[in-house]
Amino acid sequence: MNIEEEKSKIRKEIKRRRNELSSEVLAKIEKELPDFIAAIDDSELRKELKNAKRVALYRSFKGEVPVDGLAKTLMTKGIKCCFPRVENDGIVFYDCISLGKDEFEESSLGIKEPEDGKTPVDPKDIDVVVLPAVAYNEEGTRLGMGGGFYDRFISGSGPDRPYLLGICYEFQICSDVPSEGHDISADFIAVIPEEEYAE
Repeated sequence: MNIEEEKSKIRKEIKRRRNELSSEVLAKIEKELPDFIAAIDDSELRKELKNAKRVALYRSFKGEVPVDGLAKTLMTKGIKCCFPRVENDGIVFYDCISLGKDEFEESSLGIKEPEDGKTPVDPKDIDVVVLPAVAYNEEGTRLGMGGGFYDRFISGSGPDRPYLLGICYEFQICSDVPSEGHDISADFIAVIPEEEYAE
């Protein structure tokens, strides 16, 4: 089995597991996530979040860890929150002042993206990126959906790239996630334990 076949196998299994999560479980995780992140005892993570003026997040899709509650908490603290929009062969981030319908529109894939017409955020002005992912290995290597959008965005950010925070379910930690040169690694992975979503 080559690397692409290995990645495809992992993606299929993780997406199956995510699709099994009920809306009630996802709502519970979304509500509790801000306190879960705040309680993590890691000095670097705490420092990065405390000093962050702008955080990049995503709008969850098909069972991804729901980070809307985290975004709302950051916004109430006066931290700017930006979200990705797919443009050409990359992603561009745009600030949104709320998660309301007037700020977002659905892409052709059904993913909520910032409305067109906003001013793009300079990547150098993003302090922390909350990464969406299919899986991670124990070293933090990320397996995405296969489009390479985040790999290209982070590699294009240069040496002063943002701090990368992965948030995932316990079943998304896979020792056999293959690593390639272009794959990015999270600086910290917040792993939601299985008892939080077991039904």
